[in-house]
Amino acid sequence: MKIIQLEYFVAVVKYNNFTKAANFLHISQPSLTATIKKLENELGYELFIRTTKDIKITEKGIQFYNYAEELIQTYHQTVEKMHDLNTSQEPKIKLSILESSNQWVSQVIAAHHKHHMNQTYLVSEIHDQNKILEQLLNFENHIAFTNEQITHEAIESIPLYEESYVLIAPKDTFPKTKALSIQSLPLILPTQGSQVRKHLDDYFKRMNIHPEIIMEVDRFEAATNFVHRRLGYAVIPRVYYQSFNARDLDAIDIRPQIGRTIYINYLKKRKHSERVLSLIEHCISYWNIKE
Repeated sequence: MKIIQLEYFVAVVKYNNFTKAANFLHISQPSLTATIKKLENELGYELFIRTTKDIKITEKGIQFYNYAEELIQTYHQTVEKMHDLNTSQEPKIKLSILESSNQWVSQVIAAHHKHHMNQTYLVSEIHDQNKILEQLLNFENHIAFTNEQITHEAIESIPLYEESYVLIAPKDTFPKTKALSIQSLPLILPTQGSQVRKHLDDYFKRMNIHPEIIMEVDRFEAATNFVHRRLGYAVIPRVYYQSFNARDLDAIDIRPQIGRTIYINYLKKRKHSERVLSLIEHCISYWNIKE
């Protein structure tokens, strides 16, 4: 079985028509039909039921389609990675970051890049702790930032800095107020399942606070936009308040205080290049200097 056979099969499923799929693939319709028939013979079962009017995918064909899609995607991702190795002497450094860390991480990468001008980077934003761990263990990322420590024997998880959460509000909404309770305020909070929301829910439970949640959003950027529109007040990490989107708002300390620790994580058993190790050191040094 070859990847090209899977790609032909997927095209027939997507177009639900042999002629249209053949035109898309730039091959003859008889050649496509023969390829699918050969694939069915190799598998030992039919993928399609053919009539004079149309074709219908079988139940086994549906299951095979799901596997075929995954295999094709994996194949092309692998080819792309091999191409990266061929066109660059230095493979990409891959990082997963938190939304709140965008600003300082960009400064660190800029400083790192000055010393390694031909280095390229792939930066993704991931907040699911399980996915972060999985990608580190599967060698998909070199470095990952989390707002909770990863407790796994294969992972080095180093605390970088601590920060408090703050309430953001339109300018002069609470004049001369340095700290306040969020007990009865209309709040814009992260959606359920995120680590930040978990921190806040634990805080509400400990403090016996019953929050008035008027909106839930996926990103701090969206939350601050809605605060600008005076739809409510958002709780965000203090470091994110440095971002362009939040700088025209007031940041007010929450009473009692709530905070978190940001960690840098990497796989112990992986043979990291000197450049990856240098970037890790840049991240650690950035916060040592700050403190």
